[in-house]
Amino acid sequence: MQAGVHYQSDLLTGLDPAALLTNIMENAAIGFVIMTFDGRILSANRAFTTMIGFSEAEILEGGLDIHTHPDDYPVTIDSFHQFLASGETHGYQLERRYIRKDGSILHALGAVSVHRAAGQPDIAILQLTDITAQKQAEARNSALHQRLKLAMEASGAGVWDVDFADGDYHWDARMHAIYGVAAGAFSGHLDDWMDMIHSADVAKVHEDWRYAKESSSHFSAEYRIIRHSGEVRHIKALAQFVRDDKGALLRAVGTNWDVSDYKHLNQEILEEKERLRITLASIGEAVICTDALANVTFMNAAAVAMTGIAAAEMAIGQPLVEVLRLIDEATGDPAPNPVGQCFAHEASHYRASGIFMLSHAGGVYDIQLSAAAVRRSDGEMIGCVVVFQDVTVHRAAQKKITHNAQHDGLTGLPNRATFQAKLAQTIEETVPGSGPHALCYIDLDRFKTVNDTGGHAAGDALLKEIAKIIALSCSKKDVPARLGGDEFGLILRNVGAAEARAVATRIVDAVCAMEFRWESMIFRVGASVGITEIANDSSDSAVVLHRADLACYSAKSSGRRCVHVYGIDDRDGEAESPWDDGKNLNFG
Repeated sequence: MQAGVHYQSDLLTGLDPAALLTNIMENAAIGFVIMTFDGRILSANRAFTTMIGFSEAEILEGGLDIHTHPDDYPVTIDSFHQFLASGETHGYQLERRYIRKDGSILHALGAVSVHRAAGQPDIAILQLTDITAQKQAEARNSALHQRLKLAMEASGAGVWDVDFADGDYHWDARMHAIYGVAAGAFSGHLDDWMDMIHSADVAKVHEDWRYAKESSSHFSAEYRIIRHSGEVRHIKALAQFVRDDKGALLRAVGTNWDVSDYKHLNQEILEEKERLRITLASIGEAVICTDALANVTFMNAAAVAMTGIAAAEMAIGQPLVEVLRLIDEATGDPAPNPVGQCFAHEASHYRASGIFMLSHAGGVYDIQLSAAAVRRSDGEMIGCVVVFQDVTVHRAAQKKITHNAQHDGLTGLPNRATFQAKLAQTIEETVPGSGPHALCYIDLDRFKTVNDTGGHAAGDALLKEIAKIIALSCSKKDVPARLGGDEFGLILRNVGAAEARAVATRIVDAVCAMEFRWESMIFRVGASVGITEIANDSSDSAVVLHRADLACYSAKSSGRRCVHVYGIDDRDGEAESPWDDGKNLNFG
């Protein structure tokens, strides 16, 4: 052994100490920096340049001070001067931050050694170990611990634990507050804890705790406690067990929450929901509730009856459009989903008319409908309530009233007021570039003879037949009307004078060819028709009606049973009408 020691000593004796030190520093795993007391860097090894990202030349040129974190620089200088002033010879340790070349932070644990010559310090040797990863891990752990602490405080949970070796239960301050016990007053015995549990819940808690200890890794329970004040509170308990390799219990860590407010609120919600269900089930209107996807969540009895669904349960979860089959009255196509309309416009949707519902049982209902969004407290729409009523009878009566107001009671044709409105609309729609329309004024010949001979009943029966002839002579887009007495009007849409003349001629021929029989009498009547075009230069209804009136007078003057077109068949300008003296027909 002694020979080995002499051998190593001989090797060291043959080496240059300066070269040996340089080699050790250059290849060391930690950083070495040699610097003078005026701040100049004499040497920095490869480990340090790798740590900080600067080359040795850059470090020698700039010095170490410019790389020290600004927040750490003052304390670095103070520590160094205090060390020198103390006269210590063994150096000191420090923990500092440096700024790397890429701008990131280097955390380093260092030791400063001072070399003295003739008793005076001349150079400092700085040894640095990179602890950045350790510092980052500490920061993460600290942040995690802080988040866990905040989460526990925010949740209001009390924390307890037990070491099964001694059987003592330990509560934190929050546990004492939850159970209404003064801080530190809990005995730590399980029996004393169990004595606080409501007598009706003790057996269940005991059984759950026993089962969890024997065969589970966690415990979960809800129970009531009775505080010393007599107040009953609801508790939610969770615990996790720690076992050894053989499955034996070592310890448990658990939490308790006071969920009394939640329980009370939940009970209030259930009661309110039940009241709402009873209310919706009792009202006469049909009510369907949906979720945000427009799937049915509730139907009252009225809705079940109207839709023809066998039972409300069969509709729950089904799309609303499959349960409530709505048809647009104007197009015959399915009407838009009211829930979709409500959500799309973020407002209530209402349809008073224009839709009807197909019952699954085969019926058809005219309905009026409204849909309103159900919103959470933050305004988000989470569903919809659709209310609809059967208005079939009401709407039929309304349609009858409207029809009677717009149609002649004897012939069923539009009356004079409706005719005037349609004429004004036609004139308004006639713009440059659009095709002309035509107005026919029809006056019966020898109608007075029928009235005088057969009576008003005969006259009324004849007018009904004439109305049928006029209605059958035109298309659906045209407007036939009874203007009063034995006078009729006809608006022919999208036709010129020639086509209008052909239609009017068919009417005259059909009226003249008709044999009207009343009791034992046979009557023959005729018709005269005046026509005027409705072009884009037509000023108003009065002018157009006046021109048709003049044309009809010309037709009668020509021997009756004639058709006269204003402006085309006139030879001497406008003929004078017998009503030009102020007794002309009043269409207003």
